[in-house]
Amino acid sequence: MTGDISNARISFDDVRVGFGAGKKRKEVIDGVSFDLGPGEFVSVLGPSGCGKSTLLNMAAGFPATDSGEVRFDGERITRPESRRGVVFQQYAIFPWLTVEKNIAFGLTLKSNRRSRSEIDETVRRYIDLMGLGGFEKALPKELSGGMRQRVALARAYATDPDVLLLDEPFAALDAQTREFMQELLHEASRAERRATLLITHSVEEAIYLSHRIVVLGNRPTSVHEVIDVDVPWPRTPQSRLQPEFLEVRGHLEGVMRPLSGSTLRKAQT
Repeated sequence: MTGDISNARISFDDVRVGFGAGKKRKEVIDGVSFDLGPGEFVSVLGPSGCGKSTLLNMAAGFPATDSGEVRFDGERITRPESRRGVVFQQYAIFPWLTVEKNIAFGLTLKSNRRSRSEIDETVRRYIDLMGLGGFEKALPKELSGGMRQRVALARAYATDPDVLLLDEPFAALDAQTREFMQELLHEASRAERRATLLITHSVEEAIYLSHRIVVLGNRPTSVHEVIDVDVPWPRTPQSRLQPEFLEVRGHLEGVMRPLSGSTLRKAQT
C-alpha cells in the first residue's frame, strides 16, 4: 500500500523546525515531506535525536512548524483534538482508575461523551481486543508494563479516532513482551483499519507492522528514504523468517548503521 497525497489523513509538507536565534540557532528538521493515507500503517525510523517525536507531536497538534505545514484531512493542524489519538512511550494512564475506567475515560468527556450503554459496549470491545479480560477492576499498579500499554492502546482506540499516533509505545518493554505487543497491535490495526503513524527505533518492529517505512537522516533532518514493505499480510511470527522480511531488514540495517554511527560520533566529540 502506498500513500496518496490527494486523500491523505496526515500530510507533512516541507516541514522545517529549528531552535534558538542568530548564531545559536540549530536546525532540527529541514524540509520533511511525506503522507499517511487512509487505513495505512506508516512507521518513522531514524537515529536518536533526529526529530521523530517532534514530527509526531506536530501531528498531534502540539508544537508549531517554523515553515511548511502539517495537515489533517487537508486542514492545517493547529491544536490537539480527539480525532487524532496519541499513545506515548510512558504509561500515560491514570493510576487511580481501574482498567475499565481508564478505557472509558475519554468517552465521558464533552468532546466524546456517550451513553452508559455505549460506554459499556465500547469498553468490553477493547478489553476483548487487547486481551484484558479478568483485569477490568485492576489498578495500573497491579499490571505489568505490557498490560499497562494495552490499556493505553485500548483507551486510544475507544474514543474512535480517525488517526492513531504512537510514540515508541513499546520501547520500555523487554524483548519478549515487545514482540508480543507488536503482534497484538498488528491484529488490532487489521481489525480497526485506522490510519496509524508509529515512531520507532526498531527496524524489525517497523517492518512487522507497516505498509510503508519513512527513514529519516541525521540533523538537520530530511527524508532519507521511503520503503514499501512487501511482506505478505497478515503478518505472523513466521513472517519474521520470510525472505521478503529478511531482505527489507538487511537493507534497513545497512541504511541505519551509518546514520546511527554518525549520531554517536557527533555525541562523543
